[in-house]
Amino acid sequence: RIMKAKYLVIIGLLAATFAACSRDEESLFDKPAAIRAQEAIENAFDVLTSQEAGWEMAYFPNLENTAKGYNMVVKFKKDGSVSVTAKNSTTTMNKIVTDSASTWQVKSDYGPILTFDTYNKVLHAWANPGTDGSGLLGDYEFLILKATPELVLLKGKKHSAYSVLRPVKNPDVAAYFAASEKMQKMLFGNNNIVTLTQGNEKMYLYNGASGQFMSAPYGSALDEAAATLHPVCSTEDGIVVSTGFGEDVHDHVFIYDSIKGELRSELSGAVMNAGNLNVLFGAYFTDNALGWSINTAAIDSVASFLEQVNTLVKDTKNNANVKLLGYGYNQSLNMYEGSHFILLQFGYKNGGKGKEQVIKLTWKCDITVDDNNVTIANVEPNDNTTNTWLTNLPIIQSIIDSVVGTFTATPSETNLFNAATGMNLEGEKILPITGVNNVKI
Repeated sequence: RIMKAKYLVIIGLLAATFAACSRDEESLFDKPAAIRAQEAIENAFDVLTSQEAGWEMAYFPNLENTAKGYNMVVKFKKDGSVSVTAKNSTTTMNKIVTDSASTWQVKSDYGPILTFDTYNKVLHAWANPGTDGSGLLGDYEFLILKATPELVLLKGKKHSAYSVLRPVKNPDVAAYFAASEKMQKMLFGNNNIVTLTQGNEKMYLYNGASGQFMSAPYGSALDEAAATLHPVCSTEDGIVVSTGFGEDVHDHVFIYDSIKGELRSELSGAVMNAGNLNVLFGAYFTDNALGWSINTAAIDSVASFLEQVNTLVKDTKNNANVKLLGYGYNQSLNMYEGSHFILLQFGYKNGGKGKEQVIKLTWKCDITVDDNNVTIANVEPNDNTTNTWLTNLPIIQSIIDSVVGTFTATPSETNLFNAATGMNLEGEKILPITGVNNVKI
């Protein structure tokens, strides 16, 4: 009897436990799956049709190595019709093209799915098979991962790239595309490097002008072979990236702050900006053979140099006109690989007419960079031509001396974000950098 009583107590406890679990499950899943699915569909439909001016769609066709982002403006109507507008060099020949004659719907397939279920020439251009059977590998059906009035996050059903919908701020589509193009040029017009600060992590992001960020560890050389790729799309107020920059944080939207000169994620607070410009100077300009040019107006002796050269050429070249073509540092890409050079380049036309004659004078130098300073030292003429010009026009030495010394790299006021376009070297004088120098020594 005692044993029987024990069993009855145990059975009673188990029953009470199962009853408690059942009540927990009821509170957790208080609605049948079919009802929850229907509510998710209705919510997505209501959100998508809530923006009369339409949605900015940062569209990413796929995750291939060549993938990048494209702008569209999409307007969802409650009657099931949809209007899609795009302007890009891939599918619309840089013309604004709109198709308002197709339909859309939200349906259920293990979660809400946005589908453009009849042909839209703007959107389906990405999914057409093309002559090779693959085409541009784009999607026209998307899993709806998030749907709020501020943001809709989509994932391509077939190719798995993330795309983002945000309310359009300017209902004029021409003005929208113009603003997005302006943002692209301002942020990436000189193909600059960006420092991403995300929590305790830092990394370099570069090559944004191509539509794909490449990444590198902070302070390291930029090795494209080792880089990870992050497709990027410029918008009217910042950028959208398809993939996140870490395992734990997956920010997609970065808004541009023109006062601070940075892109910031409202989700996590991650920031993209020029970062430490001295480290950037080393990683971008001296380790990767890209070079830079100095605005010669900042060097006092240049005007006198040009005047003397002009007098010399007038005496020897039939009244030729002389102008300065470029002046700056250029790391050799060929025969002087691994070294650094200062390049002074100027040109003239005989009698002010005909083909311009170009003179290139070069000096070997050392460039060292730390977190606080950029030092240019050990400058020596590189060839006989340079020595000859130095002998005949000693003022050249004062031009070279002006870039020898220790400098601090600082952003200019014109573009705090794109340091490759607007960086200054501040030493005894401020030397403005005008951009990447493509001249090869």
